[in-house]
Amino acid sequence: MVDLYEFHPPGWFARMRYTPLSEMLRGQWSARLDPRAEIAAAGLPAPLPSLIYTVVRRSRLSRREKCDVSRELLTHFTDGLAAGRSAEDLARDFGSPKQAAQLIRRAKLRNRPLVWQAWHWSLRTTLVALAALVVGYIVLSARFYFGRPVLAHNYWHEINDARRVPEADRAWPLYREALYKLGKEDANWLDSHELADGPGSEDWNTAAAIIAWHRDAMELIREGAKKCEFGYYLGDKADREFAQRTDVQWVMSKNMRLADENEDLISALVEGAQASRGVARKLAIDARIAAAENDSPRVLADLVAMFSLAEQQFAPDATLVEQLIGMAIFSVAADSSSRVLADTPAVLTDDQLIALAHRVAAFRNGQPMVDFSCERLLFDDVLQRVYTDDGHGGGRITPEGLAKFRAYANEGWHFMTALDPRSPDDLSTKISARLIGPGVALLIGTREENHELYNSLMDEMIVAHKGPPWQWNRKVIEANEDRLKDAMAGIRNRGRYLFVGLLLPALSAAFDAGERTVQQREAAEAVIALELWRRRHGAWPASLDELLPAYLPALPADRVDGQPLRYVVRDGQPVLYSIGRNRRDDGGQPSSNANDAQPIRFGPPAPRWDASSEPDGDWILWPVPKEAAD
Repeated sequence: MVDLYEFHPPGWFARMRYTPLSEMLRGQWSARLDPRAEIAAAGLPAPLPSLIYTVVRRSRLSRREKCDVSRELLTHFTDGLAAGRSAEDLARDFGSPKQAAQLIRRAKLRNRPLVWQAWHWSLRTTLVALAALVVGYIVLSARFYFGRPVLAHNYWHEINDARRVPEADRAWPLYREALYKLGKEDANWLDSHELADGPGSEDWNTAAAIIAWHRDAMELIREGAKKCEFGYYLGDKADREFAQRTDVQWVMSKNMRLADENEDLISALVEGAQASRGVARKLAIDARIAAAENDSPRVLADLVAMFSLAEQQFAPDATLVEQLIGMAIFSVAADSSSRVLADTPAVLTDDQLIALAHRVAAFRNGQPMVDFSCERLLFDDVLQRVYTDDGHGGGRITPEGLAKFRAYANEGWHFMTALDPRSPDDLSTKISARLIGPGVALLIGTREENHELYNSLMDEMIVAHKGPPWQWNRKVIEANEDRLKDAMAGIRNRGRYLFVGLLLPALSAAFDAGERTVQQREAAEAVIALELWRRRHGAWPASLDELLPAYLPALPADRVDGQPLRYVVRDGQPVLYSIGRNRRDDGGQPSSNANDAQPIRFGPPAPRWDASSEPDGDWILWPVPKEAAD
């Protein structure tokens, strides 16, 4: 064996390297901790010096410990040589230098102080944990960034297929054409003026002139109201072509998204329903003008058209927005009917009143006022765009999902937008977002968790609102409201049910809106019955009981408490009312604020509800307060 150590004796640099700093500061350059110097000074025959130094070097101990090891080995080999053994035999019997170095290192480490042992294992534990975190983050990042949503359904087509009717039965094309004929300027003028000053005023005369000028458009609207179905399709190519051809962007966009493009369903524009509110407004104005002109057929046609227009909004798989617009249109129709009977009671004949009553009573034909089928489809469409799909209803959030949530929420969560490759954010923001994105994904619940909570809340609330309001299960309603609040409490839960908190509709408010429409429908029937009674008897009945059974099959119920609607005759004029928000009979006195009189709570009062916090006053159904009618 060639002893390389013999050809590289330690020089001044090596001595300096192995000299402790404390000795160097004192001017001592003795290289006391230089094991190579000690090995060389021992004068052992080859190959023992090289063997000793190899073991010392591979032990990877501190300098002081290496010197101790070199001295121990020098003593060991010196004793062997003194016993008459050769250097080659001693080296051969010593064994593998690598294994010897490992054993010596272990022994020395075990003998180190307890403080060092604690520090050593703490450091090792920290490094292992850090390595595990790095590996875990890499795995998590790969899992997150390689996940992609799968668009398995086109819910636009599914909704449109449910609404599909023969072209001859569609009302929307007629409304669309009528609005085009009216023109933006005249249509907007009619929508923005209340005609509060009555016949002969400047606004009234202008409205009458506009209506007279556009009689063909008004007739188109009435023809549309006679159709079986509204026939509005989401993302209809024919609508976009009509908008591009006629430039009616004030009604609908010429760049609307098409159903075939299968973009986010939540972004679908229900422009047909939105336009219907304006259509109803124009019918209401025309009905008032026709009543002042004593044109009874036109008055009846306008009122019936409004009720039909309202019902057309409740198409199969109608969105909640469309249904609420339908309720709002019904409210306009009911208020217009009540206003006509209050201001011009003789304009309609008995037969016309009876025909109007039949149309009012047939509204929805006993079907529920609120249906959430489309909301479920909308939620499922969001889930398929933000989660992966494991084929069994489960999946994990994706980078596209976080970016879409930021778009849906429209506030906060700015870093989520930076996860979108198309984001205009600067590079540093994008890098930061991508680094924390996998961690944020851990906070968000799975596709299955969000789907289960959304639908279970929906199912339980629908069951709890079965029947008339006074039979609603208030305990279940409150339990589900509390359950949703708990699910949204804290960062962990908010993240877990991110999309439920964002997209679950206000269920109780929707049911209350439906019950308000039912109340207005029953009140409208009662108003017509009261007018027919007055015509026959020359005075108003003393109570609603006198209308039974010739004019009403049963007394209309106050949807707040289930008792018959309240009715009084004050100063020779009838007042039909509900006890309203505060659930107290205030004798038919309206609130000082018309909006305060509208009931927002139906069914049994909640135990936590405090009536003293609600405003005084009843909900006056007839005669319609001027503020509500206008």
